[in-house]
Amino acid sequence: MKLINEFTVDAPLDDAWAVLTDIPTVVRCVPGAELDRRDGADYHAHVTVKVGPIGMTLAGKATLVSQDDSAREMVVSGTAADRKGNGSTEATVRLVAREQAGRTAVTVTTDLELSGRIAQFGKGAIVPVSNRIIGQFVERLDAVIVGGPATAPDAITEPPSRPATAPLPEWITLAANGFAGLALGLAIGRWLDRLRPVRR
Repeated sequence: MKLINEFTVDAPLDDAWAVLTDIPTVVRCVPGAELDRRDGADYHAHVTVKVGPIGMTLAGKATLVSQDDSAREMVVSGTAADRKGNGSTEATVRLVAREQAGRTAVTVTTDLELSGRIAQFGKGAIVPVSNRIIGQFVERLDAVIVGGPATAPDAITEPPSRPATAPLPEWITLAANGFAGLALGLAIGRWLDRLRPVRR
C-alpha cells in the first residue's frame, strides 16, 4: 500500500534539513522509538506499541539508498518485525523537503508491504492511528527545530477513551501502525504508523 504524509515545520529549509538528517534527534521525536545501533550503512531501532495491558516491540533496520542534499531528497529502504512473530513489514520511503514561505514543507511517500497477522488489515485501518503518530512526531520535531529539547518518547498507545481490554484485532491494527511508524520515523532520520494536513 502507498501512504503519503505531508507536514510543515516552522524553520527555513536549510535549518530544517539539518535536523531531518540528524539520526538520533529525529528518532527521539518518533513516539515509542529508540535507536539501537549503527552497522555501516545499516541502522537498527525499535518501537514499543501498547493497547491497554497488551504490548509489543517492533525491531527494524533500514538502509539509506540515496540522498541529494542540493535537491533536499532522500530514499530509504527498511524492514521491521515483531519480536514475538506477529508479523513483519518492508518499506521504501522517499522524503522531499521544500521551502514554503520561509518555512519547510515535507512530503514522505511510503510504499509499505505487510505480512503475517497484521497483513489482514488494509489502509483504512492503518491511516487513522498513523495520523495520530505523525502528529506527535511533528510536534516534537517542531520543538527541536525552534530550539527546544525533544521529549522522551513514550510507547505508542491507544487514546485513554479506549477500553483497557482492547480486542485482539484492535491490538493487531495498532501493531500495523507501529510498523509503518517505525519505517517512517527511521527514514526521516536519514537512513532508516498519519496523514497530517500541511499547516498554513
